[in-house]
Amino acid sequence: MRVIDLFAGCGGLSLGFAEAGFEIVAAIDNWEPAIKVYRANFLDHPIIQYDLSAFQGDTTAFEKFQPDMIIGGPPCQDFSSAGKRDETLGRADLTNTFASIVTAMQTEWFVMENVERALKSDTYKAAYRRFQEAGYGLTQVVLDASLCGVPQSRKRLFLVGHLRDSNDALSAYLTSELSCKHRTLLPPS
Repeated sequence: MRVIDLFAGCGGLSLGFAEAGFEIVAAIDNWEPAIKVYRANFLDHPIIQYDLSAFQGDTTAFEKFQPDMIIGGPPCQDFSSAGKRDETLGRADLTNTFASIVTAMQTEWFVMENVERALKSDTYKAAYRRFQEAGYGLTQVVLDASLCGVPQSRKRLFLVGHLRDSNDALSAYLTSELSCKHRTLLPPS
């Protein structure tokens, strides 16, 4: 399955999807330091510097990659408990930009990742409605990394959309392999 990674950063989602057998056909970000790290880590995945906040509805730049899926983690600072939790600062709007690109492209699948606190935001709720109106069946789940084999207690929101599917179709699948106990990092001996 051909995948575009929006807000790719240094490539965490790209890495996970590539290791799961997906073909990353393009990654897009606008922050030069992250782009340099991405390029150093993924020699066979093209990354494009593009300011997604400038997106005005023209999907030509994305269509040439013929994606089946769009993945991405729009900036979380405006939602995060570590940030100001102020959706008017501008970065929260990029969640709606992600939704605009996905719904304009009508890819069969999308996966959006963010902090758990995004669930409480008006911006996230608006993006969710937009996906529904575009015909996506949505599965929303908050996963704790420590239950996924990562030695860190870190909760993340995942929203998976599948075009013309029912809501919550993937809930059982996304939680079926979770550990029943938290994995912790042991101090060096």
